[in-house]
Amino acid sequence: MNFSQCSLYKLSRKRDLNNIIKTKVNNTNNYNFQYKPYIEKKPKSRLIEAPKNELKIIQKRIKKELDYLTFPKNVFSGIKGRSYIDNAYFHINSNYFIKMDLSKFFPNTNREKIYKFYKDKMKMNNDIASILTDLSSVDITNMMTDEIKSFIDEKGIKHTNHLPSGSPISSILSYLANIDMFNELDLLAKKYNCIVSFYVDDIIFSSKYKISKSLINKAEKIITKYGQIVNLDKTKSYITNDFKKITGCIIKNHEFFIPNKTKYKIAKLLMQENYTQKEINSILGLINSAHLFDRNKYNDLQYKIKNKCFKNKKIC
Repeated sequence: MNFSQCSLYKLSRKRDLNNIIKTKVNNTNNYNFQYKPYIEKKPKSRLIEAPKNELKIIQKRIKKELDYLTFPKNVFSGIKGRSYIDNAYFHINSNYFIKMDLSKFFPNTNREKIYKFYKDKMKMNNDIASILTDLSSVDITNMMTDEIKSFIDEKGIKHTNHLPSGSPISSILSYLANIDMFNELDLLAKKYNCIVSFYVDDIIFSSKYKISKSLINKAEKIITKYGQIVNLDKTKSYITNDFKKITGCIIKNHEFFIPNKTKYKIAKLLMQENYTQKEINSILGLINSAHLFDRNKYNDLQYKIKNKCFKNKKIC
């Protein structure tokens, strides 16, 4: 990657950083007070560390600068103009698939990895790299409730100073701070005549030809070498006529299918007799989502809704 495309490249003066992020910074700024971490219970327990609005705005400005980088075509982690659907479509012509998932990916992307990205890849001086690392990471060491501590102990999270979940900068930095690992995985895929894509903590290998099982072992060794963990329970292999769930998309025989979750939500809403405007908007949103996979589905229903064909708030 050509890191010089970004205005943050070789940044050496606080004054220049202040102009970019429109905020005055110094070496003693502590941004942890901008976080209030908690454990989200549904759909599953997970640690949330979303920043408050003031820091969130600064992080969006940093991400805007990182968006100027030209990313490889197989990277979909928070990249502007690329989505989870693009990630799945990248593999549409393949016959064999291996799906891998990284466990505790953000917590294992610790402060040191973020700092090394800013200092070594972006060639910043130590002070600027440290300030940007502070703006891009969270240290929950002194913010842990009993519930959070219990969660961290249960999940085996080793780094309390890491890439925050719920931050606008985290997806793109999850790739950049681990770029050496992803580059090695890309080289491994080429060695096995595969293609590979990266969507945050999802890694998908695919090929038109059968993939050797040794690829999985070598990929695991690379991932472990960089301090990340493979969720072995979620490592799966597929062939063409299997239904494959790739970052929320369903593929079979080189075609997209509407996910059952989307169809279920539409069907559940349609079982009602009366609809609020919010529910009507929800149905339209779900139909638009379904159309990303199948343009011919739900057209009649969408036509009725868009033309306001309702009687006493009932769908005609």
